Amino acid sequence: MYQINYGIIYNGLTAAERTLASALWRNRLFLFIVGLHMLTGAVICSIFHIPFWSPLIENLITILNKILNFTIVCATGFMVWRFIYAMFRVRPKKPIHWMVSDIRTYLSRYVRLVDGTICFVALAALANTFTLLKNLVSNFVPFSWDPTFAELDRILHGGVDVWTLLWPVFGYPFITTMINVAYHFWFVLIYAMAFVAAYDRRDPERGMTYLVAFALTFIIGGNVLATLFSSVGPVYFEEFGFGDTFTEQLLKLEMLNEISPVWALSVHDLLLTNYNTEGMIRGISAMPSMHVASSVLMALFAFRYSRWLGWAFTVFAVVIQIGSVHLAWHYAVDGYLGALVALVCWYVAQFLSKKSSI
Repeated sequence: MYQINYGIIYNGLTAAERTLASALWRNRLFLFIVGLHMLTGAVICSIFHIPFWSPLIENLITILNKILNFTIVCATGFMVWRFIYAMFRVRPKKPIHWMVSDIRTYLSRYVRLVDGTICFVALAALANTFTLLKNLVSNFVPFSWDPTFAELDRILHGGVDVWTLLWPVFGYPFITTMINVAYHFWFVLIYAMAFVAAYDRRDPERGMTYLVAFALTFIIGGNVLATLFSSVGPVYFEEFGFGDTFTEQLLKLEMLNEISPVWALSVHDLLLTNYNTEGMIRGISAMPSMHVASSVLMALFAFRYSRWLGWAFTVFAVVIQIGSVHLAWHYAVDGYLGALVALVCWYVAQFLSKKSSI
């Protein structure tokens, strides 16, 4: 039998091809998980006659364009900063020669950019597949778990709905607005942390742990468990025929909105409209809370940088848990399970990342 000499094949590649091959190999664990998720999504979408590859490619092209634009902006800013640094600190006799040499030094580290871009594009593919599968939750399992989770909340919290416990403390116009700001700021942070994990290669295992944990959390929590425990959350409790248990909470939020903006209310309406009209972002699922799960992941990742940063993100995760209930998106148990999923996936990711780096 013939044996393949991979060394000869590798040596036959150009420098750029070797760089790409090395980057793919270093990130193989994360890429394998994303690839398996995509394959599952493609099969499921084909069953339901839903386009998968065409919207995926369009989204990836959009992401690549954004990365390119962002890179140009960063590169321009970097060159301006290094020029100012040279003029006022280094004061070289030949500024142009110094600039060329300085830029070459940083470009020699471009391997980080290759790794980061590969992982960031993979994250975009993961998000695309996640969204498509989330949109199909009710196709697999009709929404039915809400009364169970509402009752479980009451059992765990003294026989009352959790929002009534939070309202005396947080049920004020300005406080509710600030909680809503934090809830929306989550979108900025989750993007920023993903960017850091993808491009910061000073500690490769740290970034890989976050990326793998992120993928596992959204696949297991946001797709698998969300489908098994198909639910809509307090905001749509009455809309989907489960009763008027949370009507008073929504009315109170609307009253606060007349004094200080509660943007969650408009998002409530937008998501329900998209669900009824099959808009692009229409996936409704409450259990588990991916806002809480991902916020816990961000806190765990932040602790790998510093203690104070980790505690700051822990406080943010607590605010998100409170906001998820206070803004009527989730039952408290949605957040509890989300946090548990994130913790389990984090430690599994740590184990897998260490194994793959050997």
